[in-house]
Amino acid sequence: MCWFLSGNKTADWETAAEAMGRAAKRLEQEFQTVTTGRVGVLVRPDPEQSPEAAKAEVEEALRSVSSTEARFDVVTDDSGHPWVVVRGDGLPELAGATGVIGTALAGGGLGERVIAAIYPFRWKDRHVYWMYQPRVRAYTPFAPLGSGEDSERDHPLELRMEAALRKTLPTAKQVSEWYPIWGMPL
Repeated sequence: MCWFLSGNKTADWETAAEAMGRAAKRLEQEFQTVTTGRVGVLVRPDPEQSPEAAKAEVEEALRSVSSTEARFDVVTDDSGHPWVVVRGDGLPELAGATGVIGTALAGGGLGERVIAAIYPFRWKDRHVYWMYQPRVRAYTPFAPLGSGEDSERDHPLELRMEAALRKTLPTAKQVSEWYPIWGMPL
């Protein structure tokens, strides 16, 4: 599949969301990985913006999104980054809504500042994450061993996650593209 070669950011968000929606059955049934019912879309504020101004800019870009397309709130984390927290009843719904959000942010001129869409999952007794990075147009795994920034990452699990889903999701195979995001409001 060569969807990642497209220069159309709108198509990238839609295609990435469709891929995650299709992965639902495999994630849930084969890997016993369950969505938390939320997804976070992290936006980098302009260097000159206050957290309040960055949040207002994201809210403005999302004005055209109706409540039938996506249920979401815009919040600011401890670092002043705005997050769009999307809520849904299942992974296909969450993925579709995240595609709408990503497309609206790109259409509102914020596409280049979207860092990632983070899909949190419960697996066994812990949380694991799949992150769609529009910059690399691929998903990357994140498996923290704790909840704070001093925590470690479970790199062997991340490698297994990527290998298990690379035929289902477009994944970044270069580990140098995988990075943690700590302190998520998810």
